Amino acid sequence: MPSKSRLPMRVPAILLFLALYLAACQDAPPPPVDERLYEKEPSEKPIERLVWQKPGAVLDAMGDIREKVIADIGAGEGFFATRLAPIADRVIAIEINDSIVEQLKVIRELELPKELQVRLEPRLAREDDPMLENGEVDIILLVNTFMYIDNQVAYLKKLYPALRPDGRIVIVDWKKRNTAIGPDKEDRVALGSLEDMLTAAGFHLVSSDDITLEFQYIVVADKLLK
Repeated sequence: MPSKSRLPMRVPAILLFLALYLAACQDAPPPPVDERLYEKEPSEKPIERLVWQKPGAVLDAMGDIREKVIADIGAGEGFFATRLAPIADRVIAIEINDSIVEQLKVIRELELPKELQVRLEPRLAREDDPMLENGEVDIILLVNTFMYIDNQVAYLKKLYPALRPDGRIVIVDWKKRNTAIGPDKEDRVALGSLEDMLTAAGFHLVSSDDITLEFQYIVVADKLLK
């Protein structure tokens, strides 16, 4: 029986393409290396304020704020004001810069439900005057603000009549020591100095907490009973 003649084998097109591609790659220069791949990530990332500020601890120091009128002096971007407004009766967010007051109005609309927006009142004040009426508020809050005030005892004396008879003032400011974050140590107000100033302005010291917050102290005072 005669043998069958062998037909030439056909190379699949895909294999032929790969062979040609690999041959071409051998002569091509390697792609440039992105050196950013070898950059080390920062060993320390910025600490979020929500972590180190512990707003819950500050609210605890303020006591029961339900149905209270609160003056948040140096409200900034509303870190505390927007947290207080849903609970308190009213929050007066005080700033001395008109552009920040306008920004607070925008933040109020963005971060608070419509029915709660009426509880947050941005108010423009002066550097030497909080622009509060006598007996207008139950609680005065100053966070990271007191150290920037000139004539601090005189300013505290202007805050005193703004408080109602059973009102209190809560001051949170930077410890006068080297900390991972915060302003220059030389610019800070020592805890003992603040206590002396509150007493000189007529307040009665309730508590001084230098432990709860890592970078700040919390001082609470009320009106001196006469």
